[in-house]
Amino acid sequence: MTARAPLCLLFALTACNGDKPEAKPEPEAEAEDSGGADGADGADPACPPAPLPVAQAYLPNFTGAEDFAFDPDGYLVSVDMLGNLIGIRRDGTSRLIVPDISAFSAGTRFHPGGELLLNAADRGELLAINTATGGSRVVLGGLEYPNGLEVDADGFAYVAEQISGRVRRVDVDTGDFTFIARGLFNPNGLSFSPDEDTLYVGSFGAGTVWSLRRSPDGAWSEAAIFAQSPESPGVPPNPCADVVPGTACALNTGGMGACDLDELGDARCLPALDEAACAGLEAGADCSTELFGETIAQRCASVEGGPLFCPALARSVSDPCKAAAPYDRCEDGTADAGACYPTYEGVLGCYADAGFEAAYTRGCAERVEGDDCFIYDTHYPSLGLCQPGAIYGLEGLACLPEFGTSEHGGLDGVAADVCGNVYVSEYVLGEIWRFSAAGAAAERVATLNSGWIPNLRWGNGVGGWARDTLYVMDRENAGLFELFVGVEGR
Repeated sequence: MTARAPLCLLFALTACNGDKPEAKPEPEAEAEDSGGADGADGADPACPPAPLPVAQAYLPNFTGAEDFAFDPDGYLVSVDMLGNLIGIRRDGTSRLIVPDISAFSAGTRFHPGGELLLNAADRGELLAINTATGGSRVVLGGLEYPNGLEVDADGFAYVAEQISGRVRRVDVDTGDFTFIARGLFNPNGLSFSPDEDTLYVGSFGAGTVWSLRRSPDGAWSEAAIFAQSPESPGVPPNPCADVVPGTACALNTGGMGACDLDELGDARCLPALDEAACAGLEAGADCSTELFGETIAQRCASVEGGPLFCPALARSVSDPCKAAAPYDRCEDGTADAGACYPTYEGVLGCYADAGFEAAYTRGCAERVEGDDCFIYDTHYPSLGLCQPGAIYGLEGLACLPEFGTSEHGGLDGVAADVCGNVYVSEYVLGEIWRFSAAGAAAERVATLNSGWIPNLRWGNGVGGWARDTLYVMDRENAGLFELFVGVEGR
């Protein structure tokens, strides 16, 4: 995500606080063919068994975008850190396509009709963009963190909504949609099999890849587990499956919520703003709310025209950001330098690195391993268990979410090759894994020198972007890895 500091413990502290890579890998010679390409051993000539791990090279000076696509003119198209949609050729030539298109985008695909489809995750919208004129239109709004994006040969778009756990099939012309999957844990990357009869869905945090099968009549199967990355935690249980509505729960995206049924009748942990504390009051009026049994004095606020509520955030944290814009520099109540980050409720608060360790160790000060605890993160308070904090650089016990605290399992991008193999990027570890079409054990394709690798795409054969090379964005250092896998994408 664009702003990482307060969000990193949602998956792994090491993504924010770990050491940065000291150097990028030098380009390696392409690996020799391991045989089998002539079909003499019965193998498909288009699918030679490439030796693993594959050779790799590194291209600096790209956007470090969450996702990207290759256009017919040889440009890699993506959104830069300023929110501009730009194209960059392999030789470094660039062009501005659309300024200020999205503060945070998380899905980029070209439609068969020529438009670029883009998940504007900051606004919950799927956009269609004419890259020649710069014109854009909203295909569908109201999406809950649209992340993964795929397009089939008939021109339908498929959008993974990470917060709601759903996948939609969208008519790009009309915006009409159907849900083809619900109840998934943090669905993220999407990719079809070569015959488009199977849609693969990666889970960010569980390390799971689901498969959705499409029958000849167009019906979709229930999601089934296809494969799982090594040492990943697996899919956690739904905390709201069998509890009383209104029970406090931890949101997948961080922060506190309450169990309830959503508009489709799915039991979920949903945001629960304290609107009652501001009933009959005006914006800016004094109010008080509770968090973890403690009373918090605040002022009534609203976010982007939403309901008036009493934020669960101390004034000492919110006051330094009263007149600030998101990510402006600030000093919190203890004069520690930080930046104004949105909290899980949407209000701005000064987030300083100095209080980071205490936020996760305080809840276990008088507890033993395995005890329930509170995560006193000012921006993303949550529920957790006391666990050893050593692997995250914390001394003693730390209060960490019961699920999703492993550095393993953060599957971000998913892509299939022409042979039906499925590739995933494990973003914190810099690992690229491959599963056969049968969902066999994971094979390590490459280990990349980055702590943030989101999506991966095959080249389109134009402008030096080779069809048999897999490209992986390095979001941490704004570069691009080339993996010489030797087979083309689907």
